[in-house]
Order: sequence, then C-alpha cells, then structure tokens
Amino acid sequence: MISTKHKTIFVHIPKVAGQSIETLFLEDLGLNWDTRQELLLRKKKSHESGPHRLAHLKAKDYVGLGYLEASKYEEYFSFSFVRNPYSRVISLYNYLGYSKIISISSFIKNELSKKVREDHFFFRPQYDYLYNDGGKLMVDFVGKLEHISEDIEYVLEKSGLEDRKLPHINKSEKGLKRGISSLITTPSLLKDLQLTRLFSKKKISELNKDQKDSIYRIYTKDFEYFGYEK
Repeated sequence: MISTKHKTIFVHIPKVAGQSIETLFLEDLGLNWDTRQELLLRKKKSHESGPHRLAHLKAKDYVGLGYLEASKYEEYFSFSFVRNPYSRVISLYNYLGYSKIISISSFIKNELSKKVREDHFFFRPQYDYLYNDGGKLMVDFVGKLEHISEDIEYVLEKSGLEDRKLPHINKSEKGLKRGISSLITTPSLLKDLQLTRLFSKKKISELNKDQKDSIYRIYTKDFEYFGYEK
C-alpha cells in the first residue's frame, strides 16, 4: 500500500491484520474497498510484475518493480506487521478453508511446504517480504500482531492518523467455500480429504511437536529475525 497523502508505505503480509490497517488509511481518505485502487490496493494488470494482488508486494519490489521512485521510498515512512509463525500457519489453515477438508498435518506436509517452495505470496515467509536479497531490512518499523494495540500507535503518529482507531475485519466465515475451491484447483487434496473435519478449526495450543518442528523448518528465518521462540 502506498498513501501519498500520508507519505506512508505499508507492506501487507497476509494474515497479519493487513486489511484492518489499510482501512485506517482508506477511511481517512474518504475511500472504501470499492475505491481503494489509488493506494495500489488492486489486482495486478497484465503488463505489470508482482503478486496477483499488489497489496502484497515485497518491500524491495516497490522500487524494484517500478511502483515507486527510490527517492520517495526513502522519504516515506514504511512499516509492516509480523506475527508468530505458528499462529500465522493456523490462521492460514483456518482462513483458507483447509481446516474444513484436511488435517493440519496434511496441510503442513503437503500444501504449506509446496506453496512456500512455489513462492506463493499468501504463504511466503515474512522475512522475504521485509528483507532484500542482501539481508537488509527494507522498512522503517516492524510491529508485532501480538501487541498491535501498542505498536499501531507509533504508526498512527508517524502517518498523521492519531485520531483513528484500528478496526477488526477479515474474519474467516468463508472458510468452507475457500476449502471447496482448493479441492477444485488442487485435486490431489482429495486423497487427504476428511469430511469429519467439516466444522473444525485448529488453535496454536493444539499443534504437536512434529507439526511445530515442520513449521519451524519452513519459517526458520521468521522465528530468528523477528524474535519468536521455537
């Protein structure tokens, strides 16, 4: 997200309160989700580079792919939020509807690892969003979802939004629909289908050691660079 009025860049990592944060800026500009395109919150055009949804550009790609001049990137305040990788995996599992159709073990072993290898923007390590190829952090501030109430205050101050309050949106009510869509696009999931899981969700406290070890191997840098315990 780029807001020229606020001179602010937000690197939106999927499932880390991104839409709630973007709503703060949209409302201040008198915009909504139907008119959000001017903040680069839109789908990629056929001639453009980057993820399918430009809201999820890597920090380095704002300049690298030509969406902003280097001088403005340096001038603007840039920030992002991260979360515990275990919690993020659970959120992906629930939000994308996998919890409706396959076990968490199947999700981690098959889907999660595959999507990360493919560099799918929704599953990409948080480190990859915020650091360049040389290992340099590319944003001015990294907040944590675990204490977003405190960290967002600094963002609001830097962006001139002190009077705004953070809304909570983007819940997972459409999980079953997303799960069915995943079955259609990835038929190989049928071998792991468990209809008995139709209305189940997972919590981080339910992860076993093997599941946690697998998540740690996939997202090692997220644990190490953002200070999360294995």
